[in-house]
Amino acid sequence: MERELLSSDQVRRVKTAVEKLSPNHRQVIELAYFEGLSQTEMAERMGQPLGTVKTWVRAALKTLRDELGSVVAA
Repeated sequence: MERELLSSDQVRRVKTAVEKLSPNHRQVIELAYFEGLSQTEMAERMGQPLGTVKTWVRAALKTLRDELGSVVAA
């Protein structure tokens, strides 16, 4: 039971952190992790240069790491 509560708290914190991302950052995270697209595929779908998408992915992941700290590692 305690483990389920911890997992549910972690899920809630991850969802909250993703919701705080800018629209472009949220979109690249969703495309990568929920739809499984490559960065090239994301760039094509979003109509953006590949370098822009790579920058957005790096920035989004950094923001999530900073926001979540050790939540994901726990």
